[in-house]
Amino acid sequence: MCLAIAAGTGAIPPDEPFMLKASRPDCCGLYGREPDVIAQFGPGEAWAQFEADWTDEGWKLGRRVTDA
Repeated sequence: MCLAIAAGTGAIPPDEPFMLKASRPDCCGLYGREPDVIAQFGPGEAWAQFEADWTDEGWKLGRRVTDA
């Protein structure tokens, strides 16, 4: 998933939507207000991999996967 980064400060705006990229094109999209997910990003990080399950409501995101 990819986060928006504030151009002036390099900070992650916690209330902004983020882009979730999946291997299935029909499962990609913008998501917002996921504070537990956003909190798992470190300073200056713009992307990471997460455990996720596809549900009728969209992705249910879990814990961060160690980046390879």
